[in-house]
Amino acid sequence: MDHQANGHGNHGEVHLPDPSIWPLVVGAAALFLGAALIYWSRVDDQTFAGPLLGAAIVSTLIAVFGWAYEDGQMRKKAAEGHHGGAKPTRYTQVVTFALAEGKLEQARKSGIIHDLESSDNQLRDLDGFQDLRIIVSPAATGPSQVLVETTWSDREGLATYEETRQTMLDIIARYTDEVVPGTVQVFDMEVIRDTKDVTFRFGTGAAFTIIAGLMLGGFMIGAGLNLFASESTGTGGGGEAPAPPANPFRVVATDNRFDKKEITAGPNAEITITLVNNGRAKHNIHFLDKKGGTTLAPGAEGEIIDGGTTTTVTFTTPGVGEYYFLCDLHPDQMNGTFRVVEGGPVGTGEPPAASPEASPAASPMAGN
Repeated sequence: MDHQANGHGNHGEVHLPDPSIWPLVVGAAALFLGAALIYWSRVDDQTFAGPLLGAAIVSTLIAVFGWAYEDGQMRKKAAEGHHGGAKPTRYTQVVTFALAEGKLEQARKSGIIHDLESSDNQLRDLDGFQDLRIIVSPAATGPSQVLVETTWSDREGLATYEETRQTMLDIIARYTDEVVPGTVQVFDMEVIRDTKDVTFRFGTGAAFTIIAGLMLGGFMIGAGLNLFASESTGTGGGGEAPAPPANPFRVVATDNRFDKKEITAGPNAEITITLVNNGRAKHNIHFLDKKGGTTLAPGAEGEIIDGGTTTTVTFTTPGVGEYYFLCDLHPDQMNGTFRVVEGGPVGTGEPPAASPEASPAASPMAGN
């Protein structure tokens, strides 16, 4: 086994950027945007659409600026390396050895290569450790060559590692059946030039913290937008009249839900239920005496209509009690309770039109 100390030659014009968090943030932004669009286009309840859109906007803006800043920093460091700017000296230890013929797959799954990869987690808590790289040159016949490189910010870190921890050589020594005898070589080298930026790393915890922060910030912005929208649509100043009450007999169907889980009407009176199909699938509304029962009254079974169309269902309500309604095509998802109570609404559910007040000019006694 040879152990040599050398200096790296010129690495060439290769710029190797570190793994970046920003593609993950962009992916999260796209996920939030897609969810917001689904809520807006397919769900009547818009409670979550605003927060999801806010999360998408915040995530996208932070990712764009962060990615641009990181790319600028990497280009700057690459330019400094190209022009020979002074950089902190780093050190690397390279270990090479040959795997016996036919041992490559075994080494990857449960042998020496697997153990070398696992050692990365143990090295990360060492002062000065920056990077571990394992390179394999597989051979169809004969031994396969393996190169293991660890990078350190200073010589002291490398020296401490060699003195106090299980090194690559200790791992290699355990696999005498896989390593070709006499092929192990070790090189301790000083990095003369390297454009790879290893001074800042995102751990898993940091990545999840950033994503969680973006989500929380976006949801807060979206919730604020929803609150502002709800306040702006309320009764404002300047004498604006309040919005008329919603029609209790107007039911909106989407795929696959009714906007009402309960409909209330008066007893022994004719009512007209309006069904608006805002979905793409076919729907209807059918009133029954109970779940799994029979049609409540003649005319209480509405026709099945296509998406984008409207129909009405007119029938006479029974006595006071609790009954049932559903969509015959989607009975498990689209159903609710039909309550008949004293004093409940009847007719079409529309409020009665206000009668015009008689003006003095219209009075027959005017001018007498």
